[in-house]
Parts: sequence; structure tokens; C-alpha cells
Amino acid sequence: MEWIKELPVSRDPKGATGIVSLPMDSILYIHFYEATIQVHTATEMFYFTLGSNLSVLVDNLNNSGYRFEKTDRSQVADYRRLSRIEKTEYYQYRGYFEDTHKFVIFSESNYKKALKLLKDRSD
Repeated sequence: MEWIKELPVSRDPKGATGIVSLPMDSILYIHFYEATIQVHTATEMFYFTLGSNLSVLVDNLNNSGYRFEKTDRSQVADYRRLSRIEKTEYYQYRGYFEDTHKFVIFSESNYKKALKLLKDRSD
């Protein structure tokens, strides 16, 4: 079976700029925000305009060989790309991606899961 290697996205939330192919390996995280699905790379943000259900998109990606996991109720991230996780002074958990300043917010339970995955990866 051949897995997808690119995700069709747009630079505009309504798809007015047309669809481009975004390499899957460039995606850091996906965020459901204001009824749109935002797809974040290290340097840019795109929109997935071919549907508006984050759970369905993530299930499809993971059934295609990728491993996106929830960080909180509105975000999923490629945990393999996380470089560190820290707790902020406001009791917020942030996960940062390698070679970027981008981060995702973690719920407490998902923070513990990601922390364990990072620890297991470094052992």
C-alpha cells in the first residue's frame, strides 16, 4: 500500500488561492481554530479546505502511516518532531518543535503522555 506523502492545502481559509500540495514531513502541527483547520509548518500556515472535521482528518492521516497525536482538544502534533516540553509560569504546558520557535499547547494528561514519549525517545 502506498501512503500519502503530501496534503492538499490552501493559503486561504476558503480555498480562494487554489490548492497546493504540502509535503507531510513538513507539517509540525494541525490546529482547529474558528471553524477552520490550520496546518502549520516551521515557517508558514496553510488551511485544509477539503473538510472541517479535525478528528476525521487525523484518523485518515494516521491510517496512512503518520502519527499525529492530540495535544489538547483543538490541536494535534507530530510528536516525533517535538524537541522539548516545558511548563510555563501560568501552568500551561508547551511543546516546542526542533529548529523553530513554534509550539503547541498541551492539556495536563497529554503533557504527561508526550513527556513519557520524549523520555523514551532519549533513552
